[in-house]
Amino acid sequence: MKTKRGRMLIGLSFLLSGLFLGMLFSSETQAAYPDRAISIVVPYPAGGLSDLGARIIADAMEKHLKQPVVVVNKVGGGGTVGGYAVSTAKPDGYTLGFFAIQTNVPELYSYFSTAPYSSADLLPIASIHTAVQGWVVKAETPWNTLKDFVEFARKNPGQKIGHPGKNTGAYHSLVTVANADKIRLVDVPYQGDTPIVPAIMGDHIPVGILGIPAVRSLLDAKKVRVLALNLLKRADFVPDVPTMVELGYKFTIHPYLGLAGPKGTPDEVIKKIEEVLHKVSQEQDVRTKSSAVGLQVIYLDHATYQRTISQDVEGLRTFFKEQGMFK
Repeated sequence: MKTKRGRMLIGLSFLLSGLFLGMLFSSETQAAYPDRAISIVVPYPAGGLSDLGARIIADAMEKHLKQPVVVVNKVGGGGTVGGYAVSTAKPDGYTLGFFAIQTNVPELYSYFSTAPYSSADLLPIASIHTAVQGWVVKAETPWNTLKDFVEFARKNPGQKIGHPGKNTGAYHSLVTVANADKIRLVDVPYQGDTPIVPAIMGDHIPVGILGIPAVRSLLDAKKVRVLALNLLKRADFVPDVPTMVELGYKFTIHPYLGLAGPKGTPDEVIKKIEEVLHKVSQEQDVRTKSSAVGLQVIYLDHATYQRTISQDVEGLRTFFKEQGMFK
């Protein structure tokens, strides 16, 4: 007959064995991430800039992670439908989002749309792309630089400037130049970048501020000219075009696109994604494909990306309040 002490030792042995196996299983599970397919949610339609960028990154990530990385388009609500899908997903690294600041911090854009989540529900992980947007004119115009146009507008006030909406970096850029140079410009909003192009080419507006991909073919054919870019650094595929910052303007929007997960995403997952995105950002194939669609590869790690978003939020909040577009 087993003694009480013997039964206790046996029980303790089973307990320790169970704890050891549990720790071993947990360690193997963490080390195995990812062990199945990962979804990257894009909050805009297929074929758009965010979608194209996400697919370039997804293809490259697959090679490093050895698992499928699938892009899923969840469209609507000015990007908030996709944001909500990620914010309510299980925080295990298998549902990520490829987001710009509008989706990462929806409360900042509450004047334009409402969202069923806030920035507190998301965790920006790392950034790899920035959208390239700039001031575009027809090649026949006499303006070779933004300064040329500003001087023309000073003598001819009320010049019309096309842009894809007041919640975009394009409108922010327009107001920045008008205020800094004390000139009167008339903003003309369009539904996205695409309709701005025929407006420029048809002489309905002298200048459009829009994403370079929308005019890439015209730029290659030398039918349009880009006067300045809404970026911090020059773009690889238009290296001769200066940035707003270079020209001395205080441009406070950084149009970064990066991966985000739900709040509570484990540190080991964040680290893994950081490492993979950093490797991907250094691959020439990724850079070539990104440039082809009008995206600039600029990698920001987790800490830098979060800090940049915080800085942008402060700048945008001030801007929107000044424009009367903040609730």
